[in-house]
Amino acid sequence: MAGIILCADIGTSALKAAFISLDGKLLAFNREAYERREGVDAALWELAFARSLEKLHAQAPDCVPDGICVSGNGPTLAPLTDSGETLAPLFWYDGRRIPPKESAPSFFLPQAAWLKKNAPREYEKTRVFLSPHEWLSHRLGADALAVLPSASYEACFWNEQQCRLFGLDREKFPPFIHMGSVMGKVSQKAAARFGPASGNRLKSGTPIIAGGTDFITALIGTGTLRPGDVCDRAGSSEGINVCAASPVEAKGLRVLPHAKEGLWNIGKLIPSSGRLFEQYRISSAQEARPYQEHLAELLPSTDTTELFRGLDPCAVHCPLSLGRAVLCAIGFAVRDAVEVLASSGFPVREMKVSGGQAKNPRWNQLKADITGITLLIPEIPDGELAGNAVLSAAALGAASTIEEAADKMIRVNDSYKPRPEAAPFWEERYALYRESG
Repeated sequence: MAGIILCADIGTSALKAAFISLDGKLLAFNREAYERREGVDAALWELAFARSLEKLHAQAPDCVPDGICVSGNGPTLAPLTDSGETLAPLFWYDGRRIPPKESAPSFFLPQAAWLKKNAPREYEKTRVFLSPHEWLSHRLGADALAVLPSASYEACFWNEQQCRLFGLDREKFPPFIHMGSVMGKVSQKAAARFGPASGNRLKSGTPIIAGGTDFITALIGTGTLRPGDVCDRAGSSEGINVCAASPVEAKGLRVLPHAKEGLWNIGKLIPSSGRLFEQYRISSAQEARPYQEHLAELLPSTDTTELFRGLDPCAVHCPLSLGRAVLCAIGFAVRDAVEVLASSGFPVREMKVSGGQAKNPRWNQLKADITGITLLIPEIPDGELAGNAVLSAAALGAASTIEEAADKMIRVNDSYKPRPEAAPFWEERYALYRESG
């Protein structure tokens, strides 16, 4: 068997983990929701990681990781004290940040500055600020380091000048290491701590590869590495991301450096995609139902367009109609994002899908019909985990570059083309949606 990577991704509401071989095969997978929806802290990240190790070992008891790579949500900061205590994380979504400064583009320093202003004792206790993936890697034995996707991202993190502008201590922010580098090895202490959960398969001395923020690793894990490649990263929020040879200035688009130096990521963010559907499930008291069962009810195996005829998204009174209206609204938001990209010079004809939404065939076909875009579903649909495996393959010498590793390891498992017979119906519905907005 090819070498095996233990991949983990610390998400907003759950931790995902997998064993992935260096030839791109998914050997085991687990998604571990945090015990509490509110008040998530670093201890819950570690508990979810330990439980995932147990379940991965149960699925694949003979797997012994040859490397570990962790990605995570961001920009989130976990303050770590001299005594080893981890204070309450400052999450990317919780609003605890001061207004950014025009001359300081950091995604992270406004959060640390909020802590200094509103909780000065906690700020003073903090030895170092780490992102979730850096924190877990450090707990496993890596040095306290900040992972840069590429050199062009340094201004988005921190430097001496930006720290002075925010009145922050530069020494509280760790030195940089480039994503895909070996940042340490599993310590004996960590191997002992997680040994029982892993069936003693997690060995001290195992290399820890620097993963990145989930946004970046999903691009790598879908092979969105060359100009013109497109990824639909669909989770609690959603983003349509185009790999481009040069930046562009356009209202409503997020323009960031790519993981590959010299390239750019042009993105259109949809802030409330999966979260909107989750809110519907909660409001209709159906949050305990399995997603696949719930979607099967909303989209049974019949002519999809017939389900939406006569449906007024603004006037629905039963859970079934409301659920279909929510799906309709999500699909229209994706179509709108694709049109914004096209108007800025980035036409989208097909895109790879990453995330939980990629795992439902009925939803994939509906989204393809609504948007008019062909959806490509990778064999490993969780792009963050696949990206961690790709980074590890390059770091451990199984490939000479990330692109070579991605070409070997990422395979399209299925595709969903828009059905021509459904196009007139969705053109009409989309026009009504735009008029009502």
